Amino acid sequence: MRNEDNSFHIKNVESFTTYFEKGLNRLRQHDAELTDRYIRNMSMFAEVMPHIYESFQGYQPQKRHIYMEESGELNLFREDVRAPLFSENPKQQAAKRVAKALSQPTKTLLNLGRTKDHPSRHVHFSNKILDQMSLQSEGLESQQEWPAFTGAVILFGIEFGYQLEMILAQRSIKHLYLYERDLDLFYYSLFAIEWEDILTTFNRDGRTIHFFLGTNAEEFTEKYIIQLEENGYFMAPETYLYSSYSSPENNEAIAYFKKHYTRQVMGWGFFDDALIGVAQGLSSLPKTKLAHFTGRDAVPKWVTNIPVFILGNGPSLDQGIELIKEVRDQVLLICCGSTINTLKKLGITPDIHVDIERLKQTVDKFSFLDQEYLDKIWGLSVNVMHPGLFDCFKRSGMAMKPGEAITSLMLSQARQHGDMKEYVQLNYCNPVVANLALSYVHFFGFNNVYYLGVDNGFKDKTSHHSVHSGYYKDGKESGFQTFQDAKLVEREGNFGGVIYATSIMDTSRVQLESLTRQLNQRRNFASFNLSDGAKIEGVTPLPLEDVLILDPKIDHAKVIDILEAAFFTEAPETLVNQSAEVLISVEDFIKVSKRLQQGWDDSIVTRSQVCDLLWSHHRHIYFLKATVHRHIYELLIGSFTYSAFLIVQFLFQYQDEKEVVKRARYLFEPWCEFLEEMPSMLKQASEFVDEGNDHLVTYYNG
Repeated sequence: MRNEDNSFHIKNVESFTTYFEKGLNRLRQHDAELTDRYIRNMSMFAEVMPHIYESFQGYQPQKRHIYMEESGELNLFREDVRAPLFSENPKQQAAKRVAKALSQPTKTLLNLGRTKDHPSRHVHFSNKILDQMSLQSEGLESQQEWPAFTGAVILFGIEFGYQLEMILAQRSIKHLYLYERDLDLFYYSLFAIEWEDILTTFNRDGRTIHFFLGTNAEEFTEKYIIQLEENGYFMAPETYLYSSYSSPENNEAIAYFKKHYTRQVMGWGFFDDALIGVAQGLSSLPKTKLAHFTGRDAVPKWVTNIPVFILGNGPSLDQGIELIKEVRDQVLLICCGSTINTLKKLGITPDIHVDIERLKQTVDKFSFLDQEYLDKIWGLSVNVMHPGLFDCFKRSGMAMKPGEAITSLMLSQARQHGDMKEYVQLNYCNPVVANLALSYVHFFGFNNVYYLGVDNGFKDKTSHHSVHSGYYKDGKESGFQTFQDAKLVEREGNFGGVIYATSIMDTSRVQLESLTRQLNQRRNFASFNLSDGAKIEGVTPLPLEDVLILDPKIDHAKVIDILEAAFFTEAPETLVNQSAEVLISVEDFIKVSKRLQQGWDDSIVTRSQVCDLLWSHHRHIYFLKATVHRHIYELLIGSFTYSAFLIVQFLFQYQDEKEVVKRARYLFEPWCEFLEEMPSMLKQASEFVDEGNDHLVTYYNG
């Protein structure tokens, strides 16, 4: 854990013993001073963060070789690396590291580009903001150093707090996230620095400080993302990162944070999308059944132990076709999205089909399939799905999708009429169909899962789906979709090597991993990845030739009957045939809209003031979550996040603070225009069922 620039080395045990004894004597001489500081710090934590106070009251550190340097600063001898944590001048060493970081900062990055030929008003106004970004940037010099004020900072490693003190002495921060895996180091910081000053600074309105102490890399990222939702996702892509020291734990936390970064900057949603979900969810209710929780006893154990294959349309599906046919009678097949057309060509009928993309294009692929084939399949989706999907299947069902306005409206309406059923919200069901499939697996309680064709990427841009899929015709791309110009990231392959993934494929993998971590806590759960695609952490890689299914044949129709009877019910009568416009409460929405257009006047002259204003607007929206108007939060939060991020990105992109703030106001104006237009869209909410286009029918080889 020693700092890499530590100039102090242990030449021999005897010389260090003498050195350490002197440092220990200095420590004893300053005992009263250090104790007083510890008491002040603990008293402050007891007042503002009692959970930390309680954790460290009576704490006994494992690392006991603490001593004081001649400079009066504390140091620690590490037995594991047989070297001190710091050099002989800890603060001097810290100052060098801080100076370097401030001159050459590291921060998160996201670039949102223009979207062409998209019908949504969200995209229209986002493009107007991007146009202003380009126009207003003329003549401005790029920001190189860490600016005087930053919206968000993550400090990986608190150590004794020396570097933290120096950063805060030179820079102002709105949201500060502090990660320290080693509790001993934080404990010693209570003697080394004045936490009272730091906590007082961040106890002011609009400033926040968050401690992640003793948590591993995974826990840190999970807790950080939860906190980020409250502080506002719009700050995530403009967050400065600082590593206080190098250690296996710190390095792991940084690597895990970077790998899961997409969860912070994807899936924000937007206004039109939420409105489409409302219109389509209400239109779908009379056509299908709604998922709800019942006792697990309703499903026999033999059902939950059935092997379940989740079939994606990735290139590796082709390698497992014969296996699927071989074990078909013994397993349950869940088909994801466009995979259904591929399976039909190959003579395979799945038991369950799942879809999640709300656009009509999702439904158009069924036009290539005969009704007799579809009648044998149970169609499952979520409550934002295009209502046409439920017309295609004789038997269907839908669960609620978390974070959607339609979900909040459905739940609040049911509760208002005394309906207390536990309707299901499927967590981790985004962003693609394989995620929804695993969410249903989780909901139904299945214990044995196999992935095939769920590649979350590809080895070759020309081979991105099954060769039998509608993406190809006569061995060439059909014209429906290509990845030749896509921006790709490299990921580890399930069986080694490198897999290339788009951002949405990568996000899907991360979401699969998150839910898998929960599933792996079940005593009897096991999952296997047969796909020659991206590795899914927590899922066992299993070559096709090693698959051995010895389970008995099953009565597929009986299994579906059991699942439907146990987990699905008729939609509440109070929701069927309800008007979207009435449920939305347009007048209340207008009040919120007006509030969000206010505040940016000539008194706003600093980056800090802009971030404070945007944060106050975020909080105004966020607090709606706990009210009967939660659906207004879900209608607004996505488009607000995109717009606020673009403004914040522009603020920190250029040096001249006064000028950049002045020009940033031109980016705020298109957002206000959108807010003005939203109520008129809400008054026509029922009409927002997606009408689609002919792209899939024309180019998809279904």
